[in-house]
Amino acid sequence: MIQNIRIDDRLLHGQVAYSWKSALGYEAIVIVSEDAAANPIRTQALKLAKPDGVKLAVRTIEGAITMLSDARLKDTKVFVVTDTVESALRMYTALEENPTVTLGGIQSKEGKKLFAPAVYLTKEDVEMLDQLVAQGANLEIKQVPVDKTKDYQDLKKKFVTE
Repeated sequence: MIQNIRIDDRLLHGQVAYSWKSALGYEAIVIVSEDAAANPIRTQALKLAKPDGVKLAVRTIEGAITMLSDARLKDTKVFVVTDTVESALRMYTALEENPTVTLGGIQSKEGKKLFAPAVYLTKEDVEMLDQLVAQGANLEIKQVPVDKTKDYQDLKKKFVTE
């Protein structure tokens, strides 16, 4: 059972691994990143960041969809972490489950502007988030589980008008 799809371009680090483990009680993490899946050194580093006793898989988007669709995972609490809004949308659309989607940290880069604290997005990212919401996704914006969830529509209004 997929408990959460988190969008965080840093993928797995202490804040994500441990604070979300306490909140969700997950048993496995699936990292969804084309770049990380193609880089054995990065994959090894991600494995070092996971909590003890938690299984970790690093997959491409298509590989993750195949893995997460496997009936053998239905009884396993899975936390999915991906590095892009696009990959979250593709997974959410392809999977039969409807987990919460959490928008976490996305670093500032050329062409992106501040959407929420620690979250920089492009216009295209916002359009994809709109598609997630239109598909019925519960979209929350927070860094750690104890944070108050920021309202997506309010943030979007400010983002579009600035």
